[in-house]
Amino acid sequence: MTYTHNTYGDDFADVYDEWYHDLDVIDDCIEFLLQLATGGTVLELGVGTGRIAIPLAIRGAALGVSVIGIDSSVAMLERLETKQGEGARVKVVLGHLVQDMTEGTFSVVLLAYNTLFNLLSADEQLECLCRVATRLAPGGHLVVDCFVPASELPNFIAAHVHRVTPTGVVISEAVVIADQQRVDGVFTEVFNDGRRVEHPWSIRYSSVADIDAMATLAGLKCEQRWSNYGRDEFTDESARHISVYGRAPIHGA
Repeated sequence: MTYTHNTYGDDFADVYDEWYHDLDVIDDCIEFLLQLATGGTVLELGVGTGRIAIPLAIRGAALGVSVIGIDSSVAMLERLETKQGEGARVKVVLGHLVQDMTEGTFSVVLLAYNTLFNLLSADEQLECLCRVATRLAPGGHLVVDCFVPASELPNFIAAHVHRVTPTGVVISEAVVIADQQRVDGVFTEVFNDGRRVEHPWSIRYSSVADIDAMATLAGLKCEQRWSNYGRDEFTDESARHISVYGRAPIHGA
């Protein structure tokens, strides 16, 4: 099977909410984004099943904040739509998060956990940040949320239990291609009745310094950096970073 930009969404849509509902303290995440949005529009790139976007739209409605989400996976967006209730809703757009990036200006553009790494080349990651820079409203912000890669990674991450589910276990294993900063992995669901379902994934990881350098080329400047949405200090030991970028000032302007 050839891995494409749709593979992750199509293969993970039916398990995403069960596996990743506890990835963040969602109230911290929503409050963090609402403080940045200041009554404008939030664009989430790679919106998935709406884990963040739906509660953001509901909470943000009273503050004049609207939410647009784009994703290339029909399966993910179908899951999102089934979860939307009455009242404030996420406007969804089917398309590639870079090539089909939504037009308009936004108070916040969000690349939630590792979404940037789903773009499998440095050029595409840079293009993403460059396009975002053209869509930020004056005073707007880009939020990049990623894990912090270790300085050295093993060539192979052996099979191990990723999580236990009510119906079995999930086994994870991966191959690291260090010179490409790429990891190709698979989660295998092993059900209690013996069935096995594989969920392949691939990422192209970037260091914090790499992302800062790309942001600089895009005309963006880091304004804040935290280790989580609760604003715990980012340190050399942090496993994750929430980095907030704004437009860099134009010299001589």
